[in-house]
Amino acid sequence: MNGTFAREAFSMKYEQWRNELFSFPPESDPVMHEHAQGFYDVPPELAFDYVAQILVDSDVHGLFTKDQLGKGINTVYSNCCSDLPFLYTSDCGEDRRIKGIRNLTHLYQNFFNRHCTGQVTDIGNSRDDGPMGFICYMFWDVFVLYPGNATPGMVDAAIDVMHSVLQTNHDSSLMSAIHGLGHWASSVPDAVSILKHWCQKPTTQNHAVLEYARAASTGMIQ
Repeated sequence: MNGTFAREAFSMKYEQWRNELFSFPPESDPVMHEHAQGFYDVPPELAFDYVAQILVDSDVHGLFTKDQLGKGINTVYSNCCSDLPFLYTSDCGEDRRIKGIRNLTHLYQNFFNRHCTGQVTDIGNSRDDGPMGFICYMFWDVFVLYPGNATPGMVDAAIDVMHSVLQTNHDSSLMSAIHGLGHWASSVPDAVSILKHWCQKPTTQNHAVLEYARAASTGMIQ
């Protein structure tokens, strides 16, 4: 048994890892929270498989609270909380990273669209959706992927994810994708053209989101 297979054989199984990821006590802070050591010992390729699985695991929505789910998603995608975000930039091969980036459509469909239910009125300042709302809005800010550390294929995959989100009418997810495209606008011309096209045929009538998209298309966004 080689080293990689040996590590995987003795690693946490998916359900154990999933439960460790989301089982936050009330009032806990995902930045300060310490998971069991076995959670951190899962090899990168296997951890990436687990991340892909949680994004489509319908059971998690009944097993954990919205607060716990939000903190778990922050743990996966903010490097303030763990090293898991680096699965997308350095810990795995490029093909695996591109596949993982494309899987982010499931994050939007199954987590953000489902759990971000607060009305979008004051961009970036709402606390209605707790940790889930925070990571939804700030996703492309706190996520470690950006044009400067991504291959062309990874950039294309990320832009495709953001573009696909703009086809929905979910205001919180729209705000998230617009935020990301606005930050990428100075480096990726497609981001600007996607935003301008969306502004011509928006999928929401929410004035705050529309104004935010117009600002993002110029790169003037926070």
